[in-house]
Amino acid sequence: MNTITIFDIKSYFTRVQTYVIAVLLFCFGVFAGTRFNLSVGEGVYVNSPYTIGFILGLLSLSVIFIATVNGAQLLFKEWDARFDLLLFSTSLTKKQFTGGRFLSFYIISFTGFLMITTGFIVGQSVRGGSSVHTGFDLISYIYPLVLFGCVNTFFVCSVLSLVAWFTKNKLLLTLSGLLLYILYMVALLFSGSPFMTQSMPQSLAIQHISAFADPFGLTAYFFESKDFTIAQRNTVLTPLSGSLLANRLIITALSVVFFQLARKYYTNIKSSRSKSQKEGKFTDTAVSAAYKTTAVSFSSLQYVKAVRSFFKADLIYIFKGIAVAAAAVLLLFNLGMEMYADIEKGIRLPQNFASSGLLSSTILENLHLPAVLLIVYYANDLYWKSSVSRFSILENTTAFMSAKLLGHWFSCIVLIFFFTVISILLALFFQMGYHYTTVNWEPYYSIFLYCSFPLVVLAGFMLLLNQIIPHKYLSLGVTLSVAFFAASPFTGLIIHNPLFRFLTAFRGQYSDFNGYGTYMLSYAQRAMFGLCSLLVFWQISNMIKERKMKVHFLILFIFLVFSSFFFANQFLKGYVPADKRQKLEMAVSYEKKYRKYQAIPQPVITDVITQVHLFPSLQQYTVEGVYTIRNKSNRPVNHILVSFHDDLKITEAQFTSASETLEIDQPISEIYLRQPLRPNDSAKLRFSLQYSWRPVNGHQSFNAIVENGSFMRISRYYPRIGYQSDYELMDSIERKQYGLGPATPLKRIQDPREPADDLITLAMTIDTDDGQTAVGIGELKKKWSDKGRNYFQFEAMDPIPFRFAVSSAAYKIKSVLHDSITISVLYHPEHEVNVDHLIRNAKLTLDYCRSNFGAYPFKSVCFAEVSSFTKGFAGTAYPASIFMTEDMLFHANIKADQKQDVINELAGHELSHLWWGGNQIVPDIREGAAFLTETLAMYTEMMLYKKMYGIEKMKERLQVHQQIYDTEKGFSSNEPLYKVS
Repeated sequence: MNTITIFDIKSYFTRVQTYVIAVLLFCFGVFAGTRFNLSVGEGVYVNSPYTIGFILGLLSLSVIFIATVNGAQLLFKEWDARFDLLLFSTSLTKKQFTGGRFLSFYIISFTGFLMITTGFIVGQSVRGGSSVHTGFDLISYIYPLVLFGCVNTFFVCSVLSLVAWFTKNKLLLTLSGLLLYILYMVALLFSGSPFMTQSMPQSLAIQHISAFADPFGLTAYFFESKDFTIAQRNTVLTPLSGSLLANRLIITALSVVFFQLARKYYTNIKSSRSKSQKEGKFTDTAVSAAYKTTAVSFSSLQYVKAVRSFFKADLIYIFKGIAVAAAAVLLLFNLGMEMYADIEKGIRLPQNFASSGLLSSTILENLHLPAVLLIVYYANDLYWKSSVSRFSILENTTAFMSAKLLGHWFSCIVLIFFFTVISILLALFFQMGYHYTTVNWEPYYSIFLYCSFPLVVLAGFMLLLNQIIPHKYLSLGVTLSVAFFAASPFTGLIIHNPLFRFLTAFRGQYSDFNGYGTYMLSYAQRAMFGLCSLLVFWQISNMIKERKMKVHFLILFIFLVFSSFFFANQFLKGYVPADKRQKLEMAVSYEKKYRKYQAIPQPVITDVITQVHLFPSLQQYTVEGVYTIRNKSNRPVNHILVSFHDDLKITEAQFTSASETLEIDQPISEIYLRQPLRPNDSAKLRFSLQYSWRPVNGHQSFNAIVENGSFMRISRYYPRIGYQSDYELMDSIERKQYGLGPATPLKRIQDPREPADDLITLAMTIDTDDGQTAVGIGELKKKWSDKGRNYFQFEAMDPIPFRFAVSSAAYKIKSVLHDSITISVLYHPEHEVNVDHLIRNAKLTLDYCRSNFGAYPFKSVCFAEVSSFTKGFAGTAYPASIFMTEDMLFHANIKADQKQDVINELAGHELSHLWWGGNQIVPDIREGAAFLTETLAMYTEMMLYKKMYGIEKMKERLQVHQQIYDTEKGFSSNEPLYKVS
């Protein structure tokens, strides 16, 4: 450790801001240790050796940001202090200087990660719950600290040193850190890692290459442990061998090469003095002996001119340099990789159409975070550039110094719009490149609201913080921390009230049916609250700085405060904060009070007559229904437990038997009968329920009543009879804390089957807004219009499971008759490209299933497209109706690669469920029930694939599923397949 290293470390650790940053990093580590719940597998402890390695490997990416902030100060220290010309006038050599400076850079950066790791250990030590393993194993933390922390810090520091000493540009240093993050994301995208839960599985060859190429080692870590069992993940360290060892050696060797190149290309900055200055010449005009005075104007017009002057100077400073071009290239590279990944879905799924909605969603998902980092940097750089050049002494004496902040803000706004526009141009380039020439401008325009606007507000807050904090690098650290807590993907974990998350981008899905729906107005209200809040703080800062309050500023301040309250009130109208503890207590109370009903005979529902009134334009619906319930036990029923869903409001509920009528007004009600319901006796349960949602609370994926393309798995929200074991707490630690015994066990596979008594007949009438078509369950018997409403009557008179759904949209309809069975497809008018292929596959499926499994039980089958506001399935089958989401089947470009015919898979799989599990053969809920029906449906799917494409293509598809199974089997408990649920 030479003199340079000792001096750097001493100076770094004697500053107050060093300890402030250390505390922040430690707190972040504690937060990660107590709150991170990354999905690493069922039954894998959050403090297992595998999980600790996984999370610390992920946290090692923070070294990028730590080293970038430290490097911007440390690697440019001599140039900033104008000491570079004198540096080597002493006996110090370039080799000694670069070696000592790099070592201090490495030690300081690694210390930051060490603080995060220490906090992480503390956080995990105080964590409780059934997912936490008792005991403490220090080696489980030291191993990944060395494996990821030491090597990744060496890699990051060597790359940043090379960029800093070769380019002598701080922004390029920052952009290089961003590029390292991008490379990590690209590597994980092709790794099949558990962290990238949205990515499609890739081939083993690509995963193997990625394991060697990933600069941060996580891909190699996943690849080396992909065959681990649950027990191994809980007890064994991932061995440093194979691809993991090779990766770490390769990255270390690359780091050494980068470091040597950095030392080689280190040179002094050239003097920026002009030629005339070097020659001792002065170009200043002679000073006149006679002085003249002039009147100075301090009008508003002059203030505007001052703002324009600062703004113009900033734009020249930003766009004249190469740094902004490099930032644009890196940003476009990142977005391009993500757009490509969203279009080309890997080996499992076919290519998506390069639609405007898809690519705009990609921009919203991936532009915001890199732009946040760039805005943090530019806000700091623009505000402090005059101080660095020693011009601030003169600048601060000017009359319109207060215009400086506004000028910087406007220049940041131009920069934000520049990044937004080039992102949209890239999306248009992809659309043209994939020959998708239909451009929908609405989702592209929305990017300015959902992504650019919060960045504009962020830039204002960052500049304000730079003005308040009297030190360039301390303000950079503070603004970076504030941006992480207030504008990053982790903000929702930190700030629970959605009103104060106005610096984050909107990450909702665009739908061709629905656009962004009612979320657009709600988001605009929150965005305006954020802007008003910024201006309020800006006014407060100016009043404190000037120590006086002008009348017009006071009026503006009062107006902004009232505007903030107005937009906050509009946004939060109807807000219901999530209360996890209250839900736990309700579940405990329910079980303690009503579990006795497991041993008490209860009537069952035999017939359902219902009317569903849909109001998509208002995001609400009303349900009216009549149950016929029958006592199918051999004992009289004296009291009945009825449960209504918490999300629906009871407007009326009434139980009627032959001898009495009882009113119901509570979500959970015990009905005590004066005259018991004897065996085979029946009664009626009448009810009326209302449901609506507001964007501040978000919509429920399976209860998405939206303006167009609604889908509701509505049977989930109807009244239920008897004790519901799915209301129980599942966590064993929580059950023990609340004094509960074992949860209701899943019925074993060898338990005898009780007589089937849970099937119903269904008569459903649906009315919806004018211009929309509703889809229900069973056969469509009648449809009509009345008073601007469209009505549709469905019936399923043969017994079906108690499972029904509805959809509603402005559909285009195509129907064909195939062997007396009507096949109908209801779809968005612009999504007809795959409709004919879907109908052909439906015909093949009906022919195959009827030939091999028996008669089709209905006269029709309806395929209904629903909006992408519904998540959780690609297709789901109900009696005579199959619902499919728009962003899977209807956006799939199957002509790009016929080996990935997702339409054949979905049509064959879902339609076969009307034989297996959806209508005819319906197993009760027990071990292996889902496995049985899904396996039979998958078998049907593969047989149809063989019929269409031949046995060799079918075997190729089986290999894909085998790979998925092999990848996932180590993340769930090992049990016989016939028992999995």
